Formats: sequence, structure tokens, C-alpha cells
Amino acid sequence: MRTVAIALSLISLLSSLLFAGSAIAQVIHLDNDSFDLGNMNQLESREMQVTLTNKGGGLLVISEVKADCGCTVPTLNKMQLAPGESTFMDISFNSKKFHGNITKIVHVFNNDPSTPDASIIIQANVFSPLLVDPGSRRMGFSQTSVGTSETKKVLFTATEAANLEISANKSRKGLFDISTVNNYEGNPQASALVITVPKDMPAGRQRDNVRVKTNIEGEEFVDIDLSAWPVLALRFSVDKLNFRFKKSFSTSIQVFPHEGEMEYKVTKVECDLPEIDVTFKEVTPNRQTKVIVKGAPISKTDPRAIEASGRINGTLKIHTSLKELPVMEIPVTYMIRM
Repeated sequence: MRTVAIALSLISLLSSLLFAGSAIAQVIHLDNDSFDLGNMNQLESREMQVTLTNKGGGLLVISEVKADCGCTVPTLNKMQLAPGESTFMDISFNSKKFHGNITKIVHVFNNDPSTPDASIIIQANVFSPLLVDPGSRRMGFSQTSVGTSETKKVLFTATEAANLEISANKSRKGLFDISTVNNYEGNPQASALVITVPKDMPAGRQRDNVRVKTNIEGEEFVDIDLSAWPVLALRFSVDKLNFRFKKSFSTSIQVFPHEGEMEYKVTKVECDLPEIDVTFKEVTPNRQTKVIVKGAPISKTDPRAIEASGRINGTLKIHTSLKELPVMEIPVTYMIRM
């Protein structure tokens, strides 16, 4: 009996300690952890407010409030709450270009040992008279070699109108080729915007946009952002040469395919500055060619130097066997102390 009594006493003491610990610990409480916003139109905003209360005995510290989407913005007034203290969190939700049933979550990260992530669920049913795929209304093309062409489609679907009509004939900067197809695949509610990267698009990152006109009320105009990145089939180790106050010039430029191997040859190199001599040699067939640059600046009394105020500019040209890239140019600059 004595053993049983001791065991019961220990259990009672442990229970008391656990109860005391729970009373000391901070406890987060939300007066509302879910919102059903019902039916919404696209680009419509709704505001909500949640009351946060510390129902424990310790200091409640909120380390971060974070939504899983930029469409939802939570704003918290206080990040630390004493026992029994409350504060408000305002939440703004924008339906943006969503369509259909949407669920978003706001996370409240805190030091409550039992609920370190107190979540708030936001639901809505967003209606759109016009669906656009991709929903981001952006169309990007992957890196491709200059001289190649690629085509993609943006699909439009009317959700209520019996017939959809779209029109667009050019991008704003004219970088992309644009056309439209109505009654797409025999569906009068569907249309396609056909976007093509032309073969003559310049190298480099290119950005443009196209405005599509539609017959859908509330979506009379739809802007699609466009991007592409044509690259030269061959690359240089440097994109320009700059010799600043040098007594002589001596450097080399590596020429190589943008990726992998390709059949090509450098056939000739030349520079329009006669004081600079350029030659080349094939290091590895179809992989690497070295262009050697040597020379010396002209005198500061040279009429060319005087006319240019000591800043001499020229161009190095590298001729290749590629039909799509017969000549590549590298700017050359050097400075003379006058």
C-alpha cells in the first residue's frame, strides 16, 4: 500500500507540474481562422480582420506573418503580446486573374509550442468572362540561336459569350510576328493568339507586348507580355576591347559555339585600325578558335589622335563560314594621354 501511495503522489505532483507549465506557456488564439468570400469577379479586392489573443501565461512572440501568394497581404499591428493581450491583423485579398475555386493561406509563425504555425484559410469562387492560358498573361521563349524561328500560342476562351472574337496584328515594338485564329479548333468560344519569334530578331534579351482586342464586355483589351532571348551561334570570351593608356596592345579573344559542338570556321579577321594587327588560329576544330590582337597606339601628335581627343575607336571583324552569322563585330577602343 505504501508503494501505491507513493506512486499516486508522484502522478499527482507530475500532473500539477504539467498544469502549471501549460498555464505559464503562451497560447495563440484566433477569433476566426477561415473566411469564405463567396463569389468574386477578377481584380476584385476584399478586406478581412482577425483578432489575435494570447490566452497563455507567457509572452507570445509572432516572428512572421506570411501568405502563400502575393494576392493576399496580411498586416499585423503588434508582434509581441503579453498574457491576455490582443491585437488585430488586417488581411487584403485580391482575386487578380484567378478563375474558379481559389484557396489561399496566411501563416502566423509564433512561439506557442502547441501551434507554432497558426493558419488562416481564405476561399473564394472567382468568375471571369474570359479565360487566358497562360493565366499570367506572359509568353516567354527559351534561348534560341539567332536565325531560328519559334511559335507559341496564347489561348482565349469565353465562359459565357456564345462567340469569341479577338484581333491583333502586331506587337508594340514590332519585335514579334502576331496573328489570330478565331473559332479555334472548331469552338466558337475559343480563339488563339499566335506569336512567332522571327528569324531576324536581334540577339539579346528582347521584351515586348501585344494588346489583344476582344468582344467580351469587361475584357475588351488584354495585354500579353512577350519575351525572347536569341543568342549568336558563336560567342566571344569578351564583348569589347578597351586598352586604356597602354604602350602596346597584346591580348586574345576566344571564339566558341554557344553550346556543344558545331561545324564552323573562322575564315578571316580584320580591324579598321591599321595600328592593330589581328591574326587567328584554330585551337580545337568546331570548338575553339583564338583571335590574337597585337599593336601599339598612334602618337599623340597624329592628326587622328588630335581629332579624336585621344580616344580612338574602331571595330574588329571576325568572318565565319556560317551563313546565318557571316560576320561578328567587336568594338575596339584605346586611350592616348594628350
